[in-house]
Amino acid sequence: MAKVNHMVMGVQSSGKTTFAAALWYLIDSRELDTVLRKGLHNGDFQYLETIADNWAAGWQVIRTPTDAHEPIRINLKQPGGEEDIDLNFIDLSGETFERIFATRAIDARVESLFEAMDGLLLFVSAIRKKDDMSILDIGLAMPEAMPPEVEDDGEDPQAETLKPVEDPEFTPGKTPQQVQIVDLLQSIADAPMGLRPSRIAVIISAWDKAPPVMPDIWLKDRMPLLYQYLANHELAVPFRIYGVSAQGGSLPKREKPDTPSQRTELLKVKVAGERIKVVGHGARAHDLTHPIQWLSGLED
Repeated sequence: MAKVNHMVMGVQSSGKTTFAAALWYLIDSRELDTVLRKGLHNGDFQYLETIADNWAAGWQVIRTPTDAHEPIRINLKQPGGEEDIDLNFIDLSGETFERIFATRAIDARVESLFEAMDGLLLFVSAIRKKDDMSILDIGLAMPEAMPPEVEDDGEDPQAETLKPVEDPEFTPGKTPQQVQIVDLLQSIADAPMGLRPSRIAVIISAWDKAPPVMPDIWLKDRMPLLYQYLANHELAVPFRIYGVSAQGGSLPKREKPDTPSQRTELLKVKVAGERIKVVGHGARAHDLTHPIQWLSGLED
């Protein structure tokens, strides 16, 4: 029996844990038809049950702290098929991305997941601020940074007014997120690792907050470097882009129930799975398993 291992990657707050909670609820409840079904699960999956219960009750799904991280693994199957599909979620925090980017070294656990990887489910968030401003954009946004005009009185003003400018200290964490993602993908593809996923499915989470455009247009506009990288390697690594709203709208934290949110409206949806929205490539409106089916090469 064949086994397909997919890696789920994205920095903190990119929607992976909410996706996992909604996916588990969807395949466990069987309220709606999905192209993939729940596979065999061994061991303790209490954490999945907990986050799925929070999701169903209309609370924000909060990932565990870094020092108490629970690995998330979800097994799926195609009805009538022989392949077992494993989704392995890894939470690459901003600090982890920064460390890899700055030190050019990768953690042994992360490396082993890449080595076992078939496809890659790559998460970015539609509510993240745009972080790819050009030098021109910065200059236009900071008119106060321009030097004042100096009257020509015949003397050399540079003698007193100009001072040597110190180079600012490089802070890896301030590097645009898409630069860090592309750098990581390129780094694992180069020697000595030489690893590439068979396919990449980009999940743009919080799609309910995105402008009314198709997901590929959003990525091309908001993360042009990442889109260009994917497009340039498409012959070797096919990719797709999906817009996904796993929550359906804004939700409060369980400990802060009075925070303004859309929880009341969302709980009126009788079938909880219908809160989920999936856009792109002919996916059913609520089927989170569709990108995974394509990632596994099982789409008709």
